Amino acid sequence: MATIRFILRKDKKNAKGEYPVVLRVADSDNSRVHISTGFFSSDKYFDAGKGAGRFYQGRGIPAFTLTRKEESGGTKVYTNREANNKLGELENRAKSILSKYEESHINWSMEQFKNDFINKPKRELFYTFAESAIETEYTARGQYGTATIAKAALKSLLDFDKQLKKRHFQDINIKYLNDYIAHCIDTKHQKNNTISIRLREIRRLFNIAIRDKVIDKDLYPFNSGKSDGKVKIPSKELNKTDQYLSIDSMKKIARTTLSDPILERTRHLFLFSYYCQGINWRDMALLTKDNFHKVTVTDTTTKAQKQQTVMVYKRAKTKKLIEILVDENIQRELDWFKENSVLLDKYVLPIMSVNVAPDKFNGYISQIRKRLNRSLKELAKQLELPEGQDDLSIYTARHSFAMTLQDKGKSVEIISQALGHQSVETTKHYL
Repeated sequence: MATIRFILRKDKKNAKGEYPVVLRVADSDNSRVHISTGFFSSDKYFDAGKGAGRFYQGRGIPAFTLTRKEESGGTKVYTNREANNKLGELENRAKSILSKYEESHINWSMEQFKNDFINKPKRELFYTFAESAIETEYTARGQYGTATIAKAALKSLLDFDKQLKKRHFQDINIKYLNDYIAHCIDTKHQKNNTISIRLREIRRLFNIAIRDKVIDKDLYPFNSGKSDGKVKIPSKELNKTDQYLSIDSMKKIARTTLSDPILERTRHLFLFSYYCQGINWRDMALLTKDNFHKVTVTDTTTKAQKQQTVMVYKRAKTKKLIEILVDENIQRELDWFKENSVLLDKYVLPIMSVNVAPDKFNGYISQIRKRLNRSLKELAKQLELPEGQDDLSIYTARHSFAMTLQDKGKSVEIISQALGHQSVETTKHYL
């Protein structure tokens, strides 16, 4: 626990024989720092034994004046009472800085305290900086998906704290973020995955602010992997999107034609994702005729050559190049969409019905996906899929494909490559 006290610095003296009055901060390890108050005094006027150290004043003590060197560089004359009020202000500033350190669990140094006391810390408004950073770091660079997620994180914080726009980075501390997490869990009943995604975006904003020297790294409130008492981002957990269908359920979907045209189109989109190694929704939406190429394939047994089609695309999430041989199942689905749908421009699937601006793309396909997922739940109901396999989403096709490969005895490495994962650990999570 640090102690704050004003003392006369007896190892220094001015031409009048007076000593500088300094603020002394010391900790339990006896580390200390001395900061000038701008006043000079002799023992005659300074009571070192009273409280935190003050100039003499009160009944029976004649009033006297002291000259102080101001922060602006000039000098000012104070009465002894005014001088004590000034020392009180300096003491309160010191206490405020130390309280912030304790509240934010900052492992501070005497040098840091001195810098923060002499040069008042920059107090940047968090919300103002965040909005600007999202625009310059994400939107301006075409990272519209990331920008959308970051904006959702800000909106969530604003829902938690209506005064967020008035808060400085110093206010978004450990206690504040832990209260925010509790709000997400207890009031909003959100899952770890949602909370984790939003906290990661808030953490990224802090990292940008530190990188740009907008704030000091000591204000960083997030756990660095050590038991440091800072905010720990919750681990992701399995949720409904991680469910998969059994082979029997997949066969039922593949073999059952539905009379409702919307549900029938939904069924074919689900099967297309499954047949195409669990291609995700965003990548499906962007597929055009330009993603399909004719190649010459040699039969390893007969050595005969034939022309086949390969679907090639770059996975948006990992930027990995995926190549899929178009077999009869995939071709059958492509032919169905061509014959039964109105396709926009070069697109091969009935997902994009209008051309949208890049910054509107994620919002557009998100809305289409929500409608598709509602249709998938209705499809599962009509097909009477078993309990536990009836809460379908388009993502279920991806997990079902992964589990089909595992059932066939394929290694985790092969499954990981087929899914386009960056890490085998992600694949293990699927399985």
